[in-house]
Amino acid sequence: MGGGWYRTEGLSPQGASPAFPDRPVRAQGVAEPLFPRQWNLRLARFPEAWAQATGVGVAVAVPDTGVLGGHPDLQGALLPGLDLLEGDTDPEEPPTGSPLQNFHGSHVAGILAAPWQGVGMAGASQAQVLPIRLLTPEGTGRESDLILALRWAAGIPVAGLPPNPHPVRVVNLSLAGEGPCSPPLQQALDEVRARGVLVVAAAGNYGRDFRDYFPGNCRGVLTVGAVGPEGRLASYSNRSAPLLAPGGSGDQGVLGPTLGGHRLLQGTSQAAPHVSGALALLRSRGAASPEALEGALLAGSRSTPEGRLLDAFAALKALEGGGVAFRVEGRLALKPGEEGSLAVEVLSPYPVPVRVAAEGGLAAYLAPNPAQGTAHLRVRAPTGTAPGAYRVRLEGGGAEATAEVQVEALPARVVLSACSEGGACRSLALPSEGGPFRLEGLSPGTYRLLAFLDRDGDGALDPEEPRGEAEARPPAAGTWLRVR
Repeated sequence: MGGGWYRTEGLSPQGASPAFPDRPVRAQGVAEPLFPRQWNLRLARFPEAWAQATGVGVAVAVPDTGVLGGHPDLQGALLPGLDLLEGDTDPEEPPTGSPLQNFHGSHVAGILAAPWQGVGMAGASQAQVLPIRLLTPEGTGRESDLILALRWAAGIPVAGLPPNPHPVRVVNLSLAGEGPCSPPLQQALDEVRARGVLVVAAAGNYGRDFRDYFPGNCRGVLTVGAVGPEGRLASYSNRSAPLLAPGGSGDQGVLGPTLGGHRLLQGTSQAAPHVSGALALLRSRGAASPEALEGALLAGSRSTPEGRLLDAFAALKALEGGGVAFRVEGRLALKPGEEGSLAVEVLSPYPVPVRVAAEGGLAAYLAPNPAQGTAHLRVRAPTGTAPGAYRVRLEGGGAEATAEVQVEALPARVVLSACSEGGACRSLALPSEGGPFRLEGLSPGTYRLLAFLDRDGDGALDPEEPRGEAEARPPAAGTWLRVR
C-alpha cells in the first residue's frame, strides 16, 4: 500500500464515540463562502501566508468614510473608533441615498480584515480595525482631519479628542489629494513613524506619477499602485509606486462589504488594504522594526515590468531572513558639472554595506555606508556628460534598487579659445548668437583663434558643431570669426 494515508470505513479518532460527527475542515480563510470570487487574495499569495501568520492581535487604523458596524463581514473586527465629521465616537456611516455613496470605508475594512467565520468573504488578515470617519459618504474630506486622525490613531494625545485606548501599528490611507506633501502633514507622519507606526497610502487613480499626490508622496509612507487579475498595472492607477497590489481592472473588481451585502470596486483604494493586511501578518509574527517590516514587504515582492507586486507569503519568508530593501526617494536632474543628492531608505534591522554602480561615467557614492535608515546618494555629472537618462544601481543584503538621474543639456553657447604657438590657451564663452570679445594680458606671439557653437554645452568641439578659425598677433583689434 506504499505507506500512504488511506481511509478505512469505521475507523474513528482515539477517544471518539461511534457517533462522532466528523465535521469537515478547511484551511483558514479559504473556507469563506465568497472566497472563490476573491482572485485578489490568491494573486498576492495570502492563502499560503495564512498558515504562518494571521494578523490576530494587530490593530490597523482605517481613516475613511466610516463603517457599517452591523455588516456580517465586519462584526468582531472593529475597535471603538472616532467620527471627526460629527465630533463623536461613533464612526458608523449613515446611508444617504447619494448615487456617489459606495460605503468605501466598509469596503476597505473588509478587504483588510473581514473575519474568517464562515460568513461572506475572507479578509487579507485577522487584524482589528480602528475606524475613523473623516470622509463624507461621497468620499471627500479635509487634510486637517487627516492630520488629526494620524496622531490620534497612533496614540498621540490630541487636544479636544478623547484618548485612544487602542493605538495602532499600521494606518491604511485609501485616499489621495493633488499636490505636494505639506509640512504639517509631513510632521504628523514623522511623529507616528517615530512611534513605530507604518503608514500605507493609495497611489491615486489618475494615471499619472504618484509623486504628484499626497499623502503617497510624503516621506516614510508606503505607497501602493493597483493591478488587475493578470498582475498588470491598471490603466487608472498612478505610476511608479514602490509597491503594487490587487485593485482590479477591466470587468474584474475587488470584493468588499457594502450596504446589504457585497460589491466589486476598483481602485488603488482597494490595493492599499492588501498591503496593510500583509503588514498585519508580519507584525503578528513578533516585534520587528518598521524598517524590517517594510523591507520584508519589498524584498518579498515579485518583480514585474511595471513595478514590484505584493507577495504576502514571500514577505514572511523575507522577514525571517532579516528583511532588507532599498527605497529611493524621487529622481535627480543635473547639468554637466553639477552634483546633487537623493534620499535612500535602507530598510533593514542592521547596517547594510551597499555597492554603488553608476552608468555613463557619473560619479556616485552613498553616505553613510554601511547604511541603515536614511542615507544620501551623492551623484556628480562630470563636465562633458552627454544629456540623457542614466541609472545608478544599489545592491546589498540581497536587495537592489535603481536611482534615476536625468542629465540635462546646458544652453547652447559660443566657446572661443586662443592658443599660443607654445600650446597655452585662454578660453571664454559667449551667447549662442555670438558677440564682441576681448582677451587681455596675452604674451607676444601668434595665436590661433578657434570659435565653435557648443550646442550640447559640454565645452568640447564635436564634429557636427559649427566652427570658425583665424590667426592674430596681439595687440590686435577688429578680428572677426565666422562660425559656420
